Amino acid sequence: MRDSEMPAPRERVLGLALRHARIEACFGLCELGRWVGVDPALLSSWELGQRVPTLEDVAGVLGALGVVGERKARIMALARELAGSSWFTRGPRTDAALAGHERAAASVTVWAPLLIPDLLQIPDYVRLAFGPGLRDKDVLEQIVENRLDRNRILFGAETVEVRVYVGSEALRNHFGDAEVMLRQVRYLKGLAETSRTVKIRLVPSRAVTEGAFSQYRRRDTSEVVYCPHQRVGVFLVGHQAASYAETIERLAECALSPADSLRQLSAAVAGFEEEVKAERLADEAGLTRLLEGEDPVE
Repeated sequence: MRDSEMPAPRERVLGLALRHARIEACFGLCELGRWVGVDPALLSSWELGQRVPTLEDVAGVLGALGVVGERKARIMALARELAGSSWFTRGPRTDAALAGHERAAASVTVWAPLLIPDLLQIPDYVRLAFGPGLRDKDVLEQIVENRLDRNRILFGAETVEVRVYVGSEALRNHFGDAEVMLRQVRYLKGLAETSRTVKIRLVPSRAVTEGAFSQYRRRDTSEVVYCPHQRVGVFLVGHQAASYAETIERLAECALSPADSLRQLSAAVAGFEEEVKAERLADEAGLTRLLEGEDPVE
């Protein structure tokens, strides 16, 4: 594991405490997973400090292992400290951390002023957004895979209620590839038309000046807010996360209605269809001139 991917010290301490408790109780990962209803791979990621379990998860594990008294209090204090502090993340661990918060959330609210939000990105859009600044193609494909894995909360048994506010600028920022953007906006339009749990609303440019963020409301009503910044992000909790409630209220006030947002998405789809058609006609015309021996750029 590279340095940039190493778990933070507090995550490692909590993970080691859970691991030692499991080994001392003579439980294997698979056996413990059956007792607490958690995938053994996820249990392992907690022990390695790669993902952060919720307080409820930690309490469930300790209960299954029979950890009580002072030791239980100490481990629970570690978990509370980790849950009650803001922290930075970077690299591939970011998607893993976000996936954990998304699956544990009762609801998610996303503000994406400039780019299509992570949860709603199609694979080719992810490649376009990261491609120019990420030369390691293996890392890029891992990011694409992670994004697709996170999309599971939008469908099926793991569905979470998601409210997405997309800035109008995000629909214009297509990185020079209108065909990919056409497929991306069609995907958004399809979700807006059919999903019962994903609500997409467009927000006019500059109506809300705050940068992108995602709010995860937990089942215990506490909140975590994630703020991305290039390749680094910060998770906020407590009063720092609570301050974003006002911004969400302003987003709700400034956003187009769901019906108007759908009409705007339909118009964007039509616009990109025309742009793609024009590009294809231009390419065909250039190829024809080239075959006829003329300069294709004339």
